[in-house]
Amino acid sequence: MGIEDRFKKAVEIKETIPAHEISFAFIKPDFINDLPEIEKILKDHGLSILYKDKIILNENAIDDIYKDSKGEHFYSAMKEYLTKNKVVVLMVHGKGSEVQKVLLSLKKVNGKNGIIRERFQKEPPVSSDDLALWNERKHPKQDEVSVLLTQKNVIHTSDNAEEALSSLKLILGDRFKNLEERGNLPAELWGIFNNDKK
Repeated sequence: MGIEDRFKKAVEIKETIPAHEISFAFIKPDFINDLPEIEKILKDHGLSILYKDKIILNENAIDDIYKDSKGEHFYSAMKEYLTKNKVVVLMVHGKGSEVQKVLLSLKKVNGKNGIIRERFQKEPPVSSDDLALWNERKHPKQDEVSVLLTQKNVIHTSDNAEEALSSLKLILGDRFKNLEERGNLPAELWGIFNNDKK
């Protein structure tokens, strides 16, 4: 189902989804084939996917999403990986104000891998000692650990609602520009995606 059909169908639902019930995530390139199982985990935790698309992220998107990591020793390699391989971007919905919290917990809990990373990460996460050495750039396998921590960790999720809306605008904005039907997405999103439509 194309995006226009998807949202024309959604317009039948009269209740508008509040912006705080929307979040953003993307599945990293090596884990795209795991998407059906990841979707099931999201559903089992009360989340649904409003929209998904397989794309290559551009450099501006990576710089925005990972702005807190710019300048870090692993950043260039991660950026190259994510701008040369397709990811699956997800617009995620969850009832109430818990969508960010639930999504983050599926990724990581108390410094440990959450359900999604635990189940699909092909290699085990590094130990705290390895992590300390890596942070100091003293690990004997520095590059390998960088790949494991930043490229092979299955999923990226926004940390908060503001970050989610910013990422959605930057990455999906053009896809929503010419839609005649807005479906039941929140007004805040339509204002972001297409400022000309009233």
